[in-house]
Amino acid sequence: MIGIALALVSAVTSALAIVLVRRHSTQSTPFNISLIISLVGMVALWPLALLLTDFSAANITSLLIFALSGILTPGIVRLLYYQGMNKLGTPVNSSLFATYPLYTSLLAHVFLMEVFTPLNWGGILLIFLAALSVEWSAHELNGKGMRKQRDVLFPLFAGLTLGIGSLLRKFALDLFNAPFLGVAVAYTFSVIPFAFLYIAYRPTRQRMALKRDLRLFWAAGIIQAITWVFGFYALSFNQVSLIIPLISTEPLFVALFAYLYLRKIEHLSVKLVASIVLTVLGVALVTAGF
Repeated sequence: MIGIALALVSAVTSALAIVLVRRHSTQSTPFNISLIISLVGMVALWPLALLLTDFSAANITSLLIFALSGILTPGIVRLLYYQGMNKLGTPVNSSLFATYPLYTSLLAHVFLMEVFTPLNWGGILLIFLAALSVEWSAHELNGKGMRKQRDVLFPLFAGLTLGIGSLLRKFALDLFNAPFLGVAVAYTFSVIPFAFLYIAYRPTRQRMALKRDLRLFWAAGIIQAITWVFGFYALSFNQVSLIIPLISTEPLFVALFAYLYLRKIEHLSVKLVASIVLTVLGVALVTAGF
């Protein structure tokens, strides 16, 4: 029950951070937002990781897996996610991103030998159908155009990358159960994709404005770091195919917070709300057999 509670709290705090970012996202770029949130998280997490970790059980393999998972997520995932949010809006992007339990559960079934019941498979199918419904909603809201259709790839690829990263985190936690240190290491190595883009892409350097963006997004960075700690601890208590679908209920809370705080810049259609509910129902079925 502790892992389940932590996963749900992680979903709520993640949704809150996303809405805080969206309020100011038009004043910055996905690169700047992602980098600020990662840097703020690093500063907040490392003192706690050093204080709360028993390093006597540490091993180099677990640390390397934490590092690799960090490059994927939050590193690459964060860049894709905030790009999708700018293109599609918060509820649509979050709902498409929430298909990642589909990838995570299938990968866990293959590589971790986690057993599925017919209800679990039915839930996975519902999540897939919900993702299609959200894509149709996005097409209606954003108009007809190839650019808008391609934009759905940002959250979908982010979800796939997160699914792979989640398995790596579980492997690492099984080797060395140190959630705070795992998050800190992951956050540290998540800056590698940012460093590559900064060096390779001149417009990225020209649009850098960390001082301004720190003022806009520091609170979201703190909340997102807390979200990751909850998520890591949840994984340390339960198996991947239970925890990840619970965390993916995030779109329900994103829609709620968006309705309360983003009414002027976001639109929630009836079809989109129905798609979000379908996603949550699918998540419930995925977890029903555990």
